[in-house]
Amino acid sequence: MVAKVDTLPCRVCGAQPHAQPGLNPENDAPHSLPWLWLWAKTDRFGLSRKRGGPPWNTLLAHCLDTAAVCGELFDHYLATPVRARFAQAFGAGDAATARRVLMLLAAAHDMPGKANPANQLRFPQNQNPELAAHGRRWQAEAQAHGLPLGGLHRPAPPHAHVTARYLPALLGCPCCTDDERHSGPEHEGLHAIAALLGGHHGHIPNSTGITTAECDLTPAWRHIHRDVLDELARLLDVDLATLPALVHPERPSVLALFAGLVVHSDWIASDESRFTYRTPEAVGTDTNLWWHGSRTEAATAIRELRLHRWQPTELTWAEQMPNTPKPRPAQRTVIDARITTPSLVIIEDTTGGGKTEIAQYLTHRLALTCGYHGAYFALPLRAASDQLARRYRDYLTVILGSHEAANLAVVHGSAHASEISRELQNASAAATDPHLINLTTCDDPDSHQPASVVLNTWYEQRSRGLLSCFGVGTIDQLVLAPQKSRHWFLRLYGLANKTVVIDEAHAYELYQQQLLGAAIAWLADAGASIVVLSATLPANQRHALVAAWCSGLQTNPCAPKPSGPITVIDDQGRCRSLTPARGKSRRTHRTRIRLVTDPGPEALAHTLLTRHTAGITTAIRNTFARAEDLHQSVLAQAEEHGWKTEEILLLHGRYFERDRARHQAVLEGKLGPHPDPALRANTPNPDRPARFLLIGTQVLEQSLDYDTDHLYTDLCPFDLLLQRRGRQGRHTVNRPNHSHLAPLTHVLWTPGESGLPHLPRPGAPGVYDPYILAATWHAIHQHMPTHAPLTLTSTADTQRILTTIYTTMPPHGDTPIHQLLHTLHPHWQRRLRDERKAAEGRELRPYPDGEAVTYEDLASGPNHGAADDDPGHPAHLAARSRLGTPSINVIGLYQHPDRITWDPEGNEPADLQRYHPYADQDREAHRLQRRHFLLNTVRVPHHWIGTNHLPHPATWAKPEPAPSLSDRHTLLLRPDGHPVDRRLAHLTYTPQTGLSHRRSPQPQVAS
Repeated sequence: MVAKVDTLPCRVCGAQPHAQPGLNPENDAPHSLPWLWLWAKTDRFGLSRKRGGPPWNTLLAHCLDTAAVCGELFDHYLATPVRARFAQAFGAGDAATARRVLMLLAAAHDMPGKANPANQLRFPQNQNPELAAHGRRWQAEAQAHGLPLGGLHRPAPPHAHVTARYLPALLGCPCCTDDERHSGPEHEGLHAIAALLGGHHGHIPNSTGITTAECDLTPAWRHIHRDVLDELARLLDVDLATLPALVHPERPSVLALFAGLVVHSDWIASDESRFTYRTPEAVGTDTNLWWHGSRTEAATAIRELRLHRWQPTELTWAEQMPNTPKPRPAQRTVIDARITTPSLVIIEDTTGGGKTEIAQYLTHRLALTCGYHGAYFALPLRAASDQLARRYRDYLTVILGSHEAANLAVVHGSAHASEISRELQNASAAATDPHLINLTTCDDPDSHQPASVVLNTWYEQRSRGLLSCFGVGTIDQLVLAPQKSRHWFLRLYGLANKTVVIDEAHAYELYQQQLLGAAIAWLADAGASIVVLSATLPANQRHALVAAWCSGLQTNPCAPKPSGPITVIDDQGRCRSLTPARGKSRRTHRTRIRLVTDPGPEALAHTLLTRHTAGITTAIRNTFARAEDLHQSVLAQAEEHGWKTEEILLLHGRYFERDRARHQAVLEGKLGPHPDPALRANTPNPDRPARFLLIGTQVLEQSLDYDTDHLYTDLCPFDLLLQRRGRQGRHTVNRPNHSHLAPLTHVLWTPGESGLPHLPRPGAPGVYDPYILAATWHAIHQHMPTHAPLTLTSTADTQRILTTIYTTMPPHGDTPIHQLLHTLHPHWQRRLRDERKAAEGRELRPYPDGEAVTYEDLASGPNHGAADDDPGHPAHLAARSRLGTPSINVIGLYQHPDRITWDPEGNEPADLQRYHPYADQDREAHRLQRRHFLLNTVRVPHHWIGTNHLPHPATWAKPEPAPSLSDRHTLLLRPDGHPVDRRLAHLTYTPQTGLSHRRSPQPQVAS
C-alpha cells in the first residue's frame, strides 16, 4: 500500500503542499508553471515511498540538488590549486563568481537532455508496473498543467548527448539561436562545457554523437528550457547575460576537472537515501524552499561522506612519528627542504630506510602549505596496498588528533575482500554518532575520543574510491587515469586534489612508466603534488619523471639533469638535488651479492634445509612453476631433516584472496616488526620463530613488511635484485646477534655449455627480458672479486652498475658475453618500442607536441573505452594498466554431497542467489556475496586456455541452480582440490599451495 503523499510537508524545508510559487508570486495559476512538472527520476528501489515521499522526482529538484552538492564540494572538497584554476576558467579570477557559475552548469547536466517529449514519456512506459501506473497519473497531471507531451515522437537519443547538442544555444552561444539559426561566431567555451556535460555517464561524446542527438523540440519546449534555466539562474544568483564572457576553460586540466566535478556532484545528488524527492503536488511550488532543502541535504551528505578538505595543524616530525621521533639523514634533509608549493619530490633510498615515513610527512606538509584535501598512496600490488593501508590508518589516527574523522578508501579490484577495508567499514558503522565531528569542525573540547579513520560503503562502488579524501591502492589507478575509458576523467579529478605518492617506482614496466608520465603531466597542470619513492631508480627513469612534470607545467626540463638521491622540482620547474648527510651505519657494508650456480630444486632444497637450520631463510623464484617445484622438493625432504610443515610457507599470486590474505598475515605476523608500533624501534618481534623457510615469487619483493636473514634469489634485473635484497636485515632489532657484515645475497643462475647463463627466449610472456638478465649477470660478474662477494657501500655504487645495464648501447668487447649482449640488445630495444607504442596508442597528454588539448580530444566514443565497457571493439584500444600475461578471473567453489560452499571443509555455505545491488532489501546480501566472490577469485593465465591445455572457462561445469554465476567463470572443486569437471584434470587447488597446472615447463634457450 503506497502512502498518500499529497498532504505531507517536505521533511527538510517544511514546505506545505501548493505553496505560493517562487518565480511569479503574483501569478500562481497552475498552467503558468508547466516546467515544474518535468520528470527526472523514478523511485526504482522504493526508498522515497518507504518514507512517505512521492514516487518520482522533478527535473528542477534534481538540478538544484546537483547544484547544491557542487557548491559544497567547491567550498569544502576542492584543493586550493584546483579552486584557483576554476576561478580563472569560470569567474575571471573571482572564486565566488566561479562557484555560482559552476553550480549553474552542474545543474544543467540533465537539461535539456531530459526536458524533451521523448525522454519524458519514458516514465509511463516504465517496465515496473507500479511505477508505470504512477507514470500515467503523472502524465495526466503534467499535461493538465501545460506540459506539451502530446503527439508522436521519434525515439529519444541518450539524454546526455541531447544536453551537449542543445545547451550551447540555451546558454547564449552566438553561433546559433534557440531555433538553430546561425548568427555569429562559435563560443568554444560553451561548446566545451556542453560536451563535457554530455559525458556525465562516463564517455564524453564526439562531434558526431553530439550533432546526431536531435529531438522534437517545438517552440513550446524551447520556452520551457528557457524558463527552467531562468529559474535556476535566479535561485543561484547568476546573470545569464554575462555568463558567456565568464566561461573560458582553456587549461587542459580544467576540462577534466570540470567533468569530474559534475559527475561527483550528480552521483551524490542522485542518492535517494540522502536527497528527498520533491514534486509540486507533494511540497508545493515555492522553489525558494526547494533550494533551501537542496542546500540542507547537500551539506549533510558532504559531512556524512567526510568530503571536507583536510585542515592540518603544524606538527613536528616527533609529533607525527612518535615511534621514530629522531629523523634519519634522508628524513632530516626533506624536513629542512621546507617544501611549500606544489612539487614533484623523488626520494631514492635503500629499502627499509624510512621512505614511507617521508611520504607520510610530505602528505601532511603539502596539505598544510598547498591546501590539498588528502593523499593517495599507489603501490605495485594489491597485497602491498592493504599492508600500507594499515600503516597509513595508524598515521592518520596520530596526526588528525582527537574528535576528527577521515575516510580512508582501499582502491583496487579486490577492495571488497580486503580485511583492512572491512575493518574501516566496521569503524564507520560504529562512528555514526550524530555528534561525530568532521575534519573542519573540531568544536567539542570536552570530548576526548581518539581520531576516527573509517570507510563509508558509498565508496565501494566502481570509480568512487579515488573520490575519498584519503586512499591507498594500486598503481593501476594512475596508469588508467590518462586513458580514455569510462569515467577516466573522474580518476584525474580525484587525484588532482591530493598529494599522490608513487611507491616502488622502479618496479614498473616501460608501458606503465610511459602512462605514469602522462598522468604526472595532467596532475602537474592541475596543481597536484607527486612524491616518488624508489630504492634503486635508474637515471633514465628519474629524468623521464622530471620531463613529464615539466611538460605539464609547460616549462623546459631541468638542466643539468637532477642526480638525486633527493630531487625536488617546484611548480615553476625549478630543481634542487639534495644529498643527505652521511649518518653512522649499523653495519659496515650495505649489500653483499654472490653469483651461485643453481643446483636444481632437489639440491637447493637440501641446501636450504641443512645449511640454514637457524634464522629466517627466503627463496624468491622468477616464476610460479619454479617456486612450486622448490616447495615440493622442500616438503619431500623436510621430515628427513627435522623440519615441520608449519615452518615452511609458499606465497605467490595464484591463491584465492582468502588464502593469500591468511598466508600474508602469517608472514608479517612472524617475520615482521613488533606488532605494537610503540615498541618496534627497540623490541624484537616476540612471535619471530627460531627458524622459518619462505618460498615465493615476485610478490615477496614489493612492499611486504618482513625481515629475512638468508636470501636466495633467481637472477633478475639488478634494480629488482636490490629490491629483494632490501628484505634482508630490514628490522635489525629482530637479530640482536647479527654479524657486523651485511647479510649475503645468493643470486642463482643456470650455466649453459658456453658458461653463460640460460635465458628465456626473447619475447616470451611473463618473464624478464633476456638482455637485462644477461646485462645484470655481466655487471655482477664483472664487478665481483674472484674469491669474495660483490660489495656495495653507497648509492653511488648501485647507480654506477645501473648505468652500465640500462644503457642505449651494450658494452663493447669481443668476449662471448659481449657477443651475447649485442645479439640480445635489438630484441630488448624492440620490446621497449612495442611497450612505448602500446602506451602512446592509449594515452592522452595535456600538451601533446606542446599544444593544449581541446574538449574534442577528450571524447572517448565507442572505440576507446575499456573492454567491458565496449564489447566487440578493438582490443588494442582498450584501457589497460599492465601488459603482462593476460589472465581470466575465476571463482572457486567447493561441491559437497549436500551443498556448495566457499571452503573445502564445508563450513561456509555459498549463497548463489541473485541480489540487486541497490534494492534496499537486497543491498547487504549483495555486498556480502560480492565479498565472497572476491575472496574466492583466482586468476587463470590466458595461455593455459586452448589446444592441449584447458577449455575456455565459459564452458566449465557450474553448480545448479546458481543465477548469480550466470555471467561469471567458475571452478567447481571437490574438497580435495581436484576439479569436478574431468576436462580440468591437470588443475589442482589447495589452500596451502594455490592453483597449479601440471604440464611441461616453458622451454629455455642456452645463450
